[in-house]
Amino acid sequence: MAAAVICLAACGGDSSATQQPANASRDAGASRGDTGLTIAIKLDAAPAFQPSVDGGAAGSAAVDGGLPTATLPDLNCTVGTSTLHPRPPEVLLVLDRSTTMAEAISADGTSKWTATVSAIESAFLASQDSTAWGVMLFPKDTGDSACCQMPANDLSPVAEVAPAQQSTASISVALAQSAPSGTGAPTARALIQAANYLVARWTSTSKYIVLATGAEPTCASDGLCSGASTADYTRTKETVAHVASVFGIPVAVAGIALPPTSNTFQPDGRLQLFTDLANLGGMPNTTKGQAAYYAAGSTAELVAALATLSSQMTSCSFALPGPVAWQDNVVVLLSENRIAQDTSHQDGWDFGDRGTSVVLFGKPCDDARKLGNRAALSFTTACPAVAIN
Repeated sequence: MAAAVICLAACGGDSSATQQPANASRDAGASRGDTGLTIAIKLDAAPAFQPSVDGGAAGSAAVDGGLPTATLPDLNCTVGTSTLHPRPPEVLLVLDRSTTMAEAISADGTSKWTATVSAIESAFLASQDSTAWGVMLFPKDTGDSACCQMPANDLSPVAEVAPAQQSTASISVALAQSAPSGTGAPTARALIQAANYLVARWTSTSKYIVLATGAEPTCASDGLCSGASTADYTRTKETVAHVASVFGIPVAVAGIALPPTSNTFQPDGRLQLFTDLANLGGMPNTTKGQAAYYAAGSTAELVAALATLSSQMTSCSFALPGPVAWQDNVVVLLSENRIAQDTSHQDGWDFGDRGTSVVLFGKPCDDARKLGNRAALSFTTACPAVAIN
């Protein structure tokens, strides 16, 4: 399968190849529903054979004079049903560590960075069993310069912590070793590299990006320090739209104590930008009376935002309890309706992760996502000769 990547600057290698989106569905929004979801997998293969009494090979009948004799059914084969739950989604938190995050967020002098780190540790600890959290910081600190710094090659992204369950301790260490000392906010480059990083993981579970920043996107020229204060609104919006619609990776946006813009001709320009980013990313805040992005003016508000997002970010990949021997004789039912296998991954189901999971695509994935973390599959398997009603 060819690799799919996107670059904002010159990337080494061939970036023209394409691949299927990283998520099981291109529907970037994740919502909650009230209906049940049941999928049954039925195995109706041809009868199997036991070894013959004269020592013949398994899978063949005893032979007398070149003619088949009586065959023996597999007496050890059993019928069973199990409930499958979604694999944890992989979520990469793209976290701003620019000097803007050193600004005070409250009257007691607590900085945006301190409040954000506290919120991350609290929210991630509460959801680390159901969500595979990871962290990518921007700009990077190379030791020589932290000015608009990101890896020069978009195909070689660097995440401080890879998405994984039970990753809170590793994330806490990474954040403790960092500080809000970077100049500029290369948000577009960070999002491009985050998307490339998640695509390269090649797992079937759904991928998400959460952008948490207290600064407007800058560093439009991609040069170190050059243009560190130059706004990069248009390219950042284009990047978010591309990641969500082409790569199929939804982007949620959390604005950390955003101040109003000083532009007198468009006094709410910065806030409108974050609203646009949230809508383009496909995971806007739908709470009535609130902005489309998650406005976090305190630790408690960011904890609540991350908790809400964690409950909405679900996977369309369901782990199988064991190997399926007859993969070409499988029937998948969704609410009593048969779903066709679709190896093009557009609308149907297919095996994923080397046959260890069932992955839904298109409308079936959309239907599963409506249930959020309450989605469950009923998986039934039986002997090849036993019909499943």
